[in-house]
Amino acid sequence: MGFIGCGSHSTENLYPCLRYFADKIELVATCDIIAEKAEKNARLFGFRKWYTDYSRMIGREDLDAVFIVGHPALHYEAGLECLKSGIHVFVEKPPALNSNQAYKLMEASKSSGRFVMVAFMKRFSVGYRLAKTVIDKLWLGKVTHISTKFANGPYGSVWGIEPPAKAFLIGQAVHHFDLIRFLVGEVEEVYAKLHTLTDTKFSYSILVTFRNGATGVMNLNSCQSWLKIDEYVEVTGDESFIFVDDMASQVKYYPRGLWIETEEFKAANQGYFWEINHLPSLEYQSRYLRGYYGEIEHFIDSVLEDKPPKPSIEDGFKALKLAEAVWNSVYEGRAVKPY
Repeated sequence: MGFIGCGSHSTENLYPCLRYFADKIELVATCDIIAEKAEKNARLFGFRKWYTDYSRMIGREDLDAVFIVGHPALHYEAGLECLKSGIHVFVEKPPALNSNQAYKLMEASKSSGRFVMVAFMKRFSVGYRLAKTVIDKLWLGKVTHISTKFANGPYGSVWGIEPPAKAFLIGQAVHHFDLIRFLVGEVEEVYAKLHTLTDTKFSYSILVTFRNGATGVMNLNSCQSWLKIDEYVEVTGDESFIFVDDMASQVKYYPRGLWIETEEFKAANQGYFWEINHLPSLEYQSRYLRGYYGEIEHFIDSVLEDKPPKPSIEDGFKALKLAEAVWNSVYEGRAVKPY
């Protein structure tokens, strides 16, 4: 394994998870344009070498797989170079600046026979894993509606994407575009409205229609606070529903009917409840609960077992297509088909 990118996100959330897989991987080299960061992460997390030029690292080291965690242009450019060198790739979200670049990564993955996994870690968070398990095993995939909220504080332009409201869709809300596909299925069309409070404060209301006939409503906004990112998902089945708060804080599931029959008294609204615990174990660490551990474990196992990972670069491509469809819907004033 090699690791490109030693910024705050990778250092706090991803590198620490690698220690759990010491029996599966050899940590070869880190890379960052800032030498001090590359050297520090190599020393802290057990890599043998460090580089400031990822091309030199790729050329000199015998690597099976590389993590790439930085800005989308880096994901795209370094990802292509790794694939051409026969190296499997893990990229942070979004995998590229736009769907056209993501498509080129997807084609390069196919032609090279090497995997590209996109780090939509919400798929691996405990709350959404529970929801997905209920949908697949108890509901047999039959979903009628999904409601989501993903809100944070003011959001400016990033990576040269203008205006901020478009950058927000690609850089932040892309998480939930992947999530609705994960929980419900492929999207048929979106119809979006945008309210702009200031240049960096705005809110989207999005109607979603899925190919399987289900519908959805998405609230995506930057009018709240970075001190508490507000997120929830509610999925409705047939006379049942599941509610996930903050992806790993609480899950409420109300099944069809009662889970126990009562005599001589009434006990309605019988449901099931899960909430975060604070025991000092792996399963209750934030990195595990919020999906960082799970996405890394899945990528490593995919490489070792030669099985395509999910979410793949195709999922990253489709999430970006959804983000672009929402933007087009706002400014065309109509429903838009994403693919």
